[in-house]
Amino acid sequence: MDLTKKLNILLVEDDPRDLALLKRAIAEDTMRADFYFVDDGQQAIEYLRGEGPFGDRRIHPFPELVLLDLKMPRVSGFEVLQWLRDHAECSRLPVVFLSGAGLQRDVEKAYELGANSYFAKPNSNAALVALLRALVSYWFLAERPAVPQKYA
Repeated sequence: MDLTKKLNILLVEDDPRDLALLKRAIAEDTMRADFYFVDDGQQAIEYLRGEGPFGDRRIHPFPELVLLDLKMPRVSGFEVLQWLRDHAECSRLPVVFLSGAGLQRDVEKAYELGANSYFAKPNSNAALVALLRALVSYWFLAERPAVPQKYA
């Protein structure tokens, strides 16, 4: 394990207020991660494919973890997860839902589709920082599949 390397995380969030809170929480803590942001599920798929404005992998590296909002316009979090699981070359990419609602039916569906975890977004900044720190620490230390050669 290379302790000098950072984890590449794609954060998918469409709500500008939630995104601002997430960015503030990330800025408040030194994490072993580089975060890349997209505004919705359609952009997430384009990022994962390395298409359009996300074509340069030096600037937009393939993530080692996806933090995914659930309810988004155009393409929902469930649809992004289904797209990932349907594409063999990135089907093992860890996906963690960060949702504004922790409805039991959404939690169940997320796990049925292959999510690795599901968290309701915390209400306080301190709790959000703690959650992000825990997620980054866990996935930084966890063994993960290699980035698919097609996307490296």
